Amino acid sequence: MSEKINSGQIEVFLRDIWAFELLDPQQLSILARLVTVRRLAREEVLWLQGQRITHFIIVFEGRLRSVRRSSSGAEKKLSSLTRGWHFGLAEMITEVDSTVTLIADRASTILQIDRKSLRQKLLSDAEICYRLMQTMARAIFDLTRELERTSFENVPTRLARLLLKRRSPQTGQPGYSRRAPLEKKISHEELAVQLGVSRESVSRVVADFRKQGLIRTSYRRITVLNPEGLKKYIDYFEP
Repeated sequence: MSEKINSGQIEVFLRDIWAFELLDPQQLSILARLVTVRRLAREEVLWLQGQRITHFIIVFEGRLRSVRRSSSGAEKKLSSLTRGWHFGLAEMITEVDSTVTLIADRASTILQIDRKSLRQKLLSDAEICYRLMQTMARAIFDLTRELERTSFENVPTRLARLLLKRRSPQTGQPGYSRRAPLEKKISHEELAVQLGVSRESVSRVVADFRKQGLIRTSYRRITVLNPEGLKKYIDYFEP
């Protein structure tokens, strides 16, 4: 069951959400007032593959998993959604059905904006609409570049690029301080899914990076200690 939450708290949280990175504080405040909170029990299904998406969701606490089921019933896990990860914006705006099933791995709290409220706001505020369009256009370009890279970049190069660019929501703003290590909460399995390679390949490269002192690892966490060292694996880096 949804309930209203403090919009001030939501504003602070939304600042680090990738989909809203181009919005100014006033626009974030407007969107924060559209947000409701929903709590999910362990193994509760948020929505099913093939179901029409009615909400844009952001993970506030806990973890969700996205899975895809074949016509024969076989299930494959695609990714995990942890704090700050979001899903459904493009699907909701384009009115396409979900290609995955979302399930709570454990008791979780999500923030959500329903389709009707978001649509009304986008139609009434052209500036917010335009900035979200810019963000989605950037995402398309990024995905296109990633597809191009997979055809010629090896796993160490792709992992180095991912660790430098995909920071956890808690570690903040674009750019980085050379003195402040970058942290990413993610498992080897999740990295493998994002890179489209085997978990074993990721584990070997992570072990090599750790041996070189480029990163430090702990449970579901990778800390980048030497960004410049990782950049040596990359022909060019786009901050």
